[in-house]
Amino acid sequence: MFGANCVTGPDLWARDLRTQSSVCVPVELVSSGNFIEVYKEKSLSTNFNLIQFAKDFDTITYPRLVETFGIPSDVDGDGKVKILVMDIKDGATSNSAYVAGYFDPINYFPDNFLQRVRSNFAEVLYLDGRELIAANSKDPNAFASTAAHEFQHLLRFPKMYDSNHSDELWINEGTSEVASDIAGFGPQTSRLDCYSGVNDSRCNDGINGVSLLDWNNNAEVLKQYSFAYVFMRYLYDISGTTDSERQQFFRNTVVGTGGTRANSTGNLISIFKSSPNFDSTRLTSNNSDIFFRLFTLLTAQSFNINNVSSVQQVTADGQAPNTIDLTAALAKYPLPTSLNRLIIYPVSPTTAKSSIKQGAANFYTTNTPAISASSSRKNQGRITGVTQGIVLWADSPQGLNANLKFTPGKDDVPIQNPSKPRSLKSVIQESSPYGAIPICGIEFTNDLAHTYESIPIE
Repeated sequence: MFGANCVTGPDLWARDLRTQSSVCVPVELVSSGNFIEVYKEKSLSTNFNLIQFAKDFDTITYPRLVETFGIPSDVDGDGKVKILVMDIKDGATSNSAYVAGYFDPINYFPDNFLQRVRSNFAEVLYLDGRELIAANSKDPNAFASTAAHEFQHLLRFPKMYDSNHSDELWINEGTSEVASDIAGFGPQTSRLDCYSGVNDSRCNDGINGVSLLDWNNNAEVLKQYSFAYVFMRYLYDISGTTDSERQQFFRNTVVGTGGTRANSTGNLISIFKSSPNFDSTRLTSNNSDIFFRLFTLLTAQSFNINNVSSVQQVTADGQAPNTIDLTAALAKYPLPTSLNRLIIYPVSPTTAKSSIKQGAANFYTTNTPAISASSSRKNQGRITGVTQGIVLWADSPQGLNANLKFTPGKDDVPIQNPSKPRSLKSVIQESSPYGAIPICGIEFTNDLAHTYESIPIE
């Protein structure tokens, strides 16, 4: 931008999301705390109290999330995270989806003036100073909770890069959603209602037929964020009986323990097995079976099915289902109080599904289909209540233990690009009666092939 200096001066590089090139944003320092510096785009006019936001992030959000996930990287050696509040150049129009904030991993690497996307070589978060701040009128936590969500991505990326593996999207985003809760902005009513399909016209049918694991359907992304939030919140709460135990579990998923990080669903379950509240007598010791049982317990309780004494599970492709009793597991792992709203507003299906996706649960108010041995697949399951029932498939298209190498140039390992680029930026769509709901779009990587691609706003 005219008059700005991001090379030798104090200003900051940011992406123009319409062109996928960097712009130099003239900034002014609003507040400098012990751990963060908040900057504002000079031309941005806002009545929002950024000084109070900076104080709260510095003294509440930052300590809570660092205690949970570990300290951030410090590539520029100043010991602080920069937060730039600006009018994000996203091409949004009136009443359209817009980018509320993002973390850009390009800032983790030294600047290269030959590239169209430039680096500040510093820890930077970007938050929208127009639509996102306006969303505070309906959801007073919209701005601060988005900052907490993006901060988890900033804390996580160096661990992903060092391990040379991308983390599964649902795990990364679900963890960021719960990070907002840990920072003090939850439970998230809008997410819970979208999960159930109530009080929000965009989420009719709730998670009925929606895959938790396979994020290749843009039309379902809002429901998938809700599903990821609920599942990760459930796992977080049942991992321990104290806050410190639950925080240690979450730290292990990001930082790793015993050489294992939660980059895949299988590894997430492996780490859960080491948590203090894990009980193999209720869940078994096999990762695939554990995931099936947790998936079943959560979806059953979300549909007000509390008799789980006769759950059907397919243990191998083409086999008739076995019957297992999860009564003791349900007693050990009931819905936590953070998810009590699902008891008041259970999943409300509106469409009877005729096929099932991997990682999904189909909910039926009557006539729950049977599982045919001739076409059955491993970890498909069926559970019925008084009249309602669920058919589920607790498995991933890539397998529960798939590891996806994606970090460009790391140790000369060939790059496997995900079928859908990974997500690390927040988008807020039309607000529900309970406030605006942040969802995420597409990740920025330092892979030039992706750098030059356009990034759709979902």
